[in-house]
Amino acid sequence: MMNERELLYIKTIADTKSISKAAEELFIAQPSLSQALQRIEKELGTHLFIREPRGMKLTYAGEKYYLMAKEILDIYSDFKSEITHINELKSGRLVIGVARYMGMNILPNVLPDFNKNYPNVELVVMERNTKTLESLVLSGDVDFAIGHVHMKDLNEKIDYEILREDHFVLVTEKDYLKDFSKIVKKDGKNFVDLRDLKDETFINLDVNKGIRKVQNRVYDSYKIKPKVVMTTKNFETAKRLAAKGLGLTILPRDYLNIFTEDKDYDTYNLLGTEENSWFTSILTIPDIYKSQASKVFIEEVKKFLDK
Repeated sequence: MMNERELLYIKTIADTKSISKAAEELFIAQPSLSQALQRIEKELGTHLFIREPRGMKLTYAGEKYYLMAKEILDIYSDFKSEITHINELKSGRLVIGVARYMGMNILPNVLPDFNKNYPNVELVVMERNTKTLESLVLSGDVDFAIGHVHMKDLNEKIDYEILREDHFVLVTEKDYLKDFSKIVKKDGKNFVDLRDLKDETFINLDVNKGIRKVQNRVYDSYKIKPKVVMTTKNFETAKRLAAKGLGLTILPRDYLNIFTEDKDYDTYNLLGTEENSWFTSILTIPDIYKSQASKVFIEEVKKFLDK
């Protein structure tokens, strides 16, 4: 009766065209492999190989056996992978890196259901800025990370799976621009060109923040140097101060939805620039194996972001 080992023996001999090379690849003694081949051929009542100067050549029966062996081994490999995946979700540990404020938006909508479905998978969440997340991915300290990336800041050693684009918008005090004549209305949305507001005062994020990098790119794309009334490390502080009329600020639209109790402000899309966006992405090391727990969690994140 055929078993996985015998199927593998024949397949490896056929692939290497040599009993000695096959034995080396299979980590068994050459005489043992020759005896196994003889036993298999005896049980089948036919030769599977012909010895030629160039090596072992499959007979017609051998070709049929080889194709069958390859198919069965592939099926068995897939089956073992599925069992491994099932077992991984019964236990294990998943270490996730996530951008700090993104975590506030995504994790409460994803973690509870994941934990309910896979209660034995230990979850470790590391909230860091994007630059630190990239380092954690490269060092293998996280299974994957969820962060924001700008297309001009990609690290060639990291694989970025783009989930969606998030545009930065101008945030102002309520009705601050109601009499502004240069608002452009398009597709039911209001757009402004910052060059028309270059004399206004602005609230920026700290220079080490990812949001600030996008803010700077926006200013540079407009070729303006804004008057900065305040710099803060917290985007919510910038938003609330803009709502109170201290100045204007530029923030990612997704972040405006994190704290929903305060909607007393206006937002405007930016016209005349292509620098006002970053991309929500999954960060991994290219070609590295993803555990089933990672795959399931990532799919849950995608479902949430697609809503």
